Order: sequence, then C-alpha cells, then structure tokens
Amino acid sequence: MTKNSVLTIGTFDGLHLGHQTLLQRVREIGKAEGLQSVVLSYKDHPAFVLRVHPLPKMLCPAVLKERELKNLGIERVELLNFTSELAKTPPLKFLQEYIIPQFQPKVIVMGYDSHFGHLRQGNYQFLCKHSGELGYRVEYVEPLLYEGKPISSSVIRDLLLQGQVEEADLLLGKPYRLLGTIGHSNSQGRKIGFPTANLNLLSPHQLIPKNGIYLSKVYWQGNVFFGLTNIGCSPTVKKTGIIEIETHILDFTGDLYGQYLELDLLRYLREEKMFHSIDELRVAIKSDIITARLMLKEFA
Repeated sequence: MTKNSVLTIGTFDGLHLGHQTLLQRVREIGKAEGLQSVVLSYKDHPAFVLRVHPLPKMLCPAVLKERELKNLGIERVELLNFTSELAKTPPLKFLQEYIIPQFQPKVIVMGYDSHFGHLRQGNYQFLCKHSGELGYRVEYVEPLLYEGKPISSSVIRDLLLQGQVEEADLLLGKPYRLLGTIGHSNSQGRKIGFPTANLNLLSPHQLIPKNGIYLSKVYWQGNVFFGLTNIGCSPTVKKTGIIEIETHILDFTGDLYGQYLELDLLRYLREEKMFHSIDELRVAIKSDIITARLMLKEFA
C-alpha cells in the first residue's frame, strides 16, 4: 500500500544550497506529520527533449542525483525519463493520473522555479487552484539568495565555465564532482615522470569546467587521494586538440585503467599553457605540485 507523502518535483540539477533548503522543508514536514518524503525528478535534463538552445550541460548525472537525494534524507526518489510525450502532458492530467495515485501526496512543496507539465504550466499557483478538490495542501519555499540573487543551477554552470570553482562549490554546498571510468591514454604523462588517469565521463552531458589545472580530490574503491587535474588538450605533448580530463594522483602508484572513479574539483590553480619544451613543462608541474601540497592544509 502506498504511504501518504510530502512531495516535491523538479529537475534539481546540482542539488545546490537552494535545493537543499527546499528539501530540508520536505523532510521537516514528513517528520512532523508522519509522511513519506518523496522527490520526483528526471534522469536527464528536460532541455535535451525540449531542444532549448543552447543546451545546458548537467551538473549532476542521474546516479549522483539519486545518491545525494537519499543522503539528504529523502525516503523515496523517483527519476523519470523525460520524453516528448511527458513534455506534452497537461499538468492536471499528470497530477490526476500519475502524482496522486502513485504518491498520495498530502503536502506538495514548491520552490520559486518549480514547474511541471506542458509549457511548465504546473506551478505553485496551479497547485493551489486544485488543492481542495484533490486533497492536498501546498507549501512554497522562498529562494535562497547569494549576493541578492537566487542561487540557481545556471549561475553555477556559468561559474564553472569561468573556472570559478571555489565560488561554484560554495553555492553547491559541496565540491563539484565528475564521475567516470579511466580510459586509455598515450602515456605521455608517465613518459615525463607524472603519470595521469584519463577520466571518461559517465554521462556525455555532464558539464566540463574551464580548461586549466585544478587541485582535486579522488575517490576510488573506498580510498581517497588528492591530485592535480588538467582539463584541456595538453598542447605541449599532444596535437589532437581534444579536451581531456587527466589527473596526476599524488602519492599513488598503480594501474587504474577501466576503474570507476569520482573526482572533486577543489581549487583552480592556473590556465593550461603551451610550453616551449618538455623540460619547461616538468618545471611547471613540479611547481603545481608544491602549490597543491601547500593548499592541502585547508582540507586536512
């Protein structure tokens, strides 16, 4: 039997501090009223189906979104495939034929930018209009502001694309994380004395931040390391022009090929550069490592 619930619906890309404030209210209501906390969201960003231009890159692949929602104390997480059929569904039909029978919500919590249904017509005002006949109440959560503006996924995307990872991490309430498996590389890093792990992203839609050198934190099979991550095309040693995510893991030896790995970006150190020689590149990497180790005191 389906348990009565307190429900919220949205894309929740990145699960930033604004989202976390709304989800905290969902948990509070659930605890106070004995309701199951439910989040209804999507596996991919709706923009991919709606063909919004330019297409946004995702901050949070589905596997990470589901895990973080559960870590935030949400009892039931439903991630839908956002299809063209779903996009055309009138909000009242979606509410009556899916949300009500599937989740039996007694409370629906909405944020300032929460929408669902055809043309995003399902909003706070829409839900209030139908609350009496359908037997739920609606709560509204004000946006969380940063420098006078609502914290949003689009603001965080812009910060990451500008290399402002520290500020992006502040609004996310956690470091920005990349997920994937380690693929083949041409071993150029190993040849010059600094082997790297080449990350192939789990989702091709995940946002890759600005090219440059980052201090990073690496999670692999329950182990945690720090590293230097180069996002870019490594112009000194490669001529392909292909953007790659390569990490030199500090104090680690071993072969990670084919292994699943997660990577937090902590600080932006410098831009990627074209050096005149391999020796000049080695000197720069050694300097980056010294800088990184000094910064590690912040994360001890």
